[in-house]
Formats: sequence, structure tokens, C-alpha cells
Amino acid sequence: MATEVKPKSNRILLIFGFFLAIVAFGGALLVGRTGGGATALGNGSRNIPAVVATKDIPSSTQITAEMVTIVQFSSEQAPPFAYRTKEVVVGKFAAIPIHKDSAIIDYDLVSDPSGVQPAKQAFLPIPKGMVAMQIPTGELVGIGGNIQPEDRIDVIVSYNPNPADARQKTKTQTTFTNLQIIRVGPAGGTNARGITSSLTVIVTLQQAQELKWLLDTNYKYVLRSVQDYPVPEVPTGITDIDTFNKTYNVR
Repeated sequence: MATEVKPKSNRILLIFGFFLAIVAFGGALLVGRTGGGATALGNGSRNIPAVVATKDIPSSTQITAEMVTIVQFSSEQAPPFAYRTKEVVVGKFAAIPIHKDSAIIDYDLVSDPSGVQPAKQAFLPIPKGMVAMQIPTGELVGIGGNIQPEDRIDVIVSYNPNPADARQKTKTQTTFTNLQIIRVGPAGGTNARGITSSLTVIVTLQQAQELKWLLDTNYKYVLRSVQDYPVPEVPTGITDIDTFNKTYNVR
């Protein structure tokens, strides 16, 4: 006796066959997307090589073969200006830090370590509207080397307010007060308390001009805050014996 296939069984077989077709189509897409050299949707053939870092490479480091590898890219994804072979990068030096998995381009490398640009140091912590100025110090002048960064100092000065008057005597007076120390010694030094030849203080531009007049007769540089680069130059008055005496009430 022949077995009759019921309509319900036919529907189940149809649904199962449709499910298998979807799975097969998805598998074909996956193979196309991940297979090396195969056509990926919208990506084209991966046939363009690029040199890629296998690890983080600090600046000034000489490139070795173990630090780089070749990765194939599609024409749409290929990094512009990237090196195509390992041989042209091995032996050169990283001009800047290169991160792992980054394509290495021609701007990243130099042929000689002397071509590596030194890292820019952090800006001095100069408040907006102020300037940094270096002033001379020493063991006796600088409290035996006990001044350290973030200390504040007063300046006591002794001088003759009127040298032309033979009867005038030298006077001693506190002039600048509460000057903030932001550095002890020159750049590149330890920046800690100890015997040194200079201190860097924070002052206004007018105070810097008066400090220069007070401490020596040589020229002096001041460093403006990076926030003040676009600000017009602040006008200052002329400092001489008369204006200095008037400002600090020296008679």
C-alpha cells in the first residue's frame, strides 16, 4: 500500500530547505570576507602589501626585521605612503613613536638617528598674563641652597638711591615680595633644593623690567605664557633711579 505524504509534512520540508539555503549563503559570504586574496564585499582583492609594526616602537629605535611584518590590503583600504617591503625599513630609525599594528609610512622613519626630533618638553607653568624670569643666586644669597620649587621669596636690596649726592648713604629695603619659585637651576637640571646659580621666578612684565634694572646691567630674556601668544604686547613704563625710588618709596 502506498504511503500518502500529508500537506503538513511538505511544509516542514520546504521550511527546512529554505533554512539550509540561508545557512549556505551566509557561509559563502563569510568565506568571501575572510579568505586571503578572495573578493570581499566592497573591499576588492587584497593584493596591496604594506609594512606594519608588530609591536610598539619608541622613537629613535632602529628597526629590525622582527619589529615589522607584511599585511595585504585591498585597494580601498591600503594606507597611503606606506612602505611595501620590509627590506626598505629594516635598519632605519623611528622618527616618532610607532604603535603596534600601525602601517609604517615614509614620514615615520629617518636614515640616521640625528634626524629624530627630540620630544618637546612640557611648558613651564606660567600663569596667564605673567612671565618667567631667571635671577642669580648662590649659597649666601639663596639661603644656603634651601630654596626649592613652589617656595616664595622676598628680595632685600641695599644701594645708594642717589649716587650723585655725596651725603646720601646706602639704604637697605625689601622691594619684591612673595615671588614664586618655579624652577631651581637651569633646564635639564634636578630642579630641587641645593646650591645653584639661578632661580626662575614668576613676575609681571613690569616687575621683570624692574628686576633687571635692580640685579644687573646686562640684557635679560623673559618667557611668555603660551596662553599669551595672541595677546598684544603689554606697555610698560621706563625704569630709572627716580621711578624705582618712587615705586618702592625709597627716600
